[in-house]
Amino acid sequence: MPSQNLLSFAFTSVSSTSTVSSVNSFKKPPNAAARPLRSPSPAPLPIELQPSLVRPLAYRILSKKHGLNLKSSGLDLLATYIGRKFGRDWRTRSEPFLDQVGRRWKEQDRGLFIDAQLLQVVIREVELRSASFTGSATASPIEVVDDPLEDFCPQEFFHVWNAFSQPRWTYNRVRKHFERASQPSLFPSAKHQVHSFSSRYYLLQQRLLRNEEFQPPSFHASNATSWNAITMIKNLLGRHGKSFLILGLLVRGSNGKWWAEDPSGRLELDLDSAVAGEGYFVPGCILLFDGVYTRSEKFQVKSLQHPPAESRSASREAYGYLDFMGIGGIGSTPDGRFDLAIERKMIAEEQRKSTTKVVALGGNLYLDDLRTLDALRKVFDVLERMPPLTIILFGSFMSLPLYNSGTSSLYKENFDRLAQLLSNYPGLCASTTFIFVPGDNDPWGSTASAGGPMLWPQRSVPEIFTSQVRRVLKKAIWASNPSRLCYFSQEILICRDDLAARLRRNNIPLKSSSSATSDKMDISPDEDTQVDDICLESVSHPQFSEEDVETEKMIRTIFDQGHISPWPSSLRPVISEYEHVLSLTPLPTSMIICDPTASRYAHSYKGSHAMNPSGFLSFDKRHVTWIEYSTDTRTSTTNSTSI
Repeated sequence: MPSQNLLSFAFTSVSSTSTVSSVNSFKKPPNAAARPLRSPSPAPLPIELQPSLVRPLAYRILSKKHGLNLKSSGLDLLATYIGRKFGRDWRTRSEPFLDQVGRRWKEQDRGLFIDAQLLQVVIREVELRSASFTGSATASPIEVVDDPLEDFCPQEFFHVWNAFSQPRWTYNRVRKHFERASQPSLFPSAKHQVHSFSSRYYLLQQRLLRNEEFQPPSFHASNATSWNAITMIKNLLGRHGKSFLILGLLVRGSNGKWWAEDPSGRLELDLDSAVAGEGYFVPGCILLFDGVYTRSEKFQVKSLQHPPAESRSASREAYGYLDFMGIGGIGSTPDGRFDLAIERKMIAEEQRKSTTKVVALGGNLYLDDLRTLDALRKVFDVLERMPPLTIILFGSFMSLPLYNSGTSSLYKENFDRLAQLLSNYPGLCASTTFIFVPGDNDPWGSTASAGGPMLWPQRSVPEIFTSQVRRVLKKAIWASNPSRLCYFSQEILICRDDLAARLRRNNIPLKSSSSATSDKMDISPDEDTQVDDICLESVSHPQFSEEDVETEKMIRTIFDQGHISPWPSSLRPVISEYEHVLSLTPLPTSMIICDPTASRYAHSYKGSHAMNPSGFLSFDKRHVTWIEYSTDTRTSTTNSTSI
């Protein structure tokens, strides 16, 4: 490597003080100054190594042991770094270091070829996780002198991501990995709309290929007959009369018929004898179609179903524990990956703080209705006794859409009345964070849509209407729709949408079968599906009611699609460059979808907990209910009070 480039690799030696500053953005505990610091070991005298001397050792560890191929640029970087880091004892002391590099490279699925650009990132990551490479079999982990979670304020680990400021990660289908992308634009080009659907397709395709039922069997495999091979549409040409399994986007064609599309082409579907699996089947969904390719160049579908979802833990492992949200603002390595040791400490703190609650009130919280203010007073009387961490209020905050008709002053008066009500509860105002999520009637989306489908994501309520509330509340967040709440290691999706009504309205009438999944594609449920906990408030006997079945269908549809808005632009227009805020890859820890068109529920699927507080007021207007989510158990309960 040219000598002028050596200064670009500033790898700092890891001591006690440098370790604390590079791992975190933590705040030191008050008693940190009284703790003695470890004295750093003397740094070895650096030497200049030739790449030819390092090649045999690197080949033995990286190639023979880990199955990786080292490029010349990567070898030059290793020779420079090892000579500067380990000095004259590099032959013995660098072996654990190379083993750590190989392990991290494979964990992050960076490919088979090691080049200098990506190797530099991995070396920095290994530096952060190791105090020194001493020639032992494994490197000793970093000893953090000041434990960042020993003395903490929960608000420091609490953050709400607005949809328009959320970190943007795009999926690279060539490398099969996520990459950081530039700031999105509110006025994207037409090609981004096409790219959003293709990105969804490749994400689901790779998720399927990680499923054991879709992996080609080995020579001695016992499940060779149960393997499901996905065929691209272009490969069906000339293969009439044979059965295939295709993965495609369900769309309505110009001839009024249903079509399946994938990146290779499109194919007309015959759904007359199709049997549907679990969930809703609406246009815009990416589905698995099992059927026969006929001589009329149509695909006669025998069965169709959603691609099976993947648990959050499996997705995070597959993508190298990328820190998509910057959870808590700490614990991330320089290339955006999560420090698992810090995550374990976060989980321990969540369980220790067993009284921490997240309260979600119902939707359609009409402030121009006096009964709503009376109901809020009853709820605040109960919550004032033990203030929760946060209270989420879902719109719409006005019963009529805000048009250009002079109603803006009335809209502001409604929030002024809410501020007057909140001033009677100083405990809540001082310690609880209030999150306001807008609905369809809130400005300025309702003004622009004029009753039509609203553009997603939706901006927060403008500050001009909320000045009085901001004076009363010390911690008020005016969130977008949707938003993400991060608390320690947890990621909670917050959304206000009439999801159930839209699913029922656009569902394709098909033959249903409870055994469609096992009969048609032989996809056995995994461990996460078998232990799913269904805790619906209406269940009082072993048999599920009709509402329970509809709830499970809705949750399965959203989770299996890995997207909270699997619709074409005619049903739900989306700003294509902000598609990443609607993605459910990986699945969030919990999800609060406020949907007044569905019954109140709490449902766990694939290890993620989904909740719906439904409407704020009951149909008889005599009582009000809300959901309390416990951050330690990651489950929810329903509370109610009469008005």
